Amino acid sequence: MKLFNKNITLILLLLIGVSCSKEENTSRKGILIFGWFADSSCGGDCADIYMIENGKIYKDIDHNFPETNFFEGNFQELTNANYQDYKVLMDKLPKEIFDEPDGYLDCSECTNDWGGFYLEFKGDDGFHKTWRIRNALYPDYIKNYRSLLLDKLAELNSL
Repeated sequence: MKLFNKNITLILLLLIGVSCSKEENTSRKGILIFGWFADSSCGGDCADIYMIENGKIYKDIDHNFPETNFFEGNFQELTNANYQDYKVLMDKLPKEIFDEPDGYLDCSECTNDWGGFYLEFKGDDGFHKTWRIRNALYPDYIKNYRSLLLDKLAELNSL
């Protein structure tokens, strides 16, 4: 009977250990380029685009407009920005976005005419996509991330 109790105890401990194991990290590793851009009628400084790469924050110093599929900026490191304050943008990037096609979320016919938010992800695994988010038109799953993005952009713009 003691052997039976030891076996049951051992099985229960294994089950508890498995059920309490650390949740698998589903976030991707890579480079995140993000920011905002004004509508196409803007006359100057029409975008603020940032990049998170290798534990550092960079800003496009030319205020280039994200016109092409992938953003080609002139990035300079922001030495006064603490990476730990902004890595949440990588950590909280909704996994659903990786299944979206390039372009505007929930608006395949949209253009850059009205501006919005810009996201681009270059994964270490070769994955590379870009998305734009309109101020009033985006999928429900992006709502919380959009708010986080807006807060972090406000912080970066105040540096």
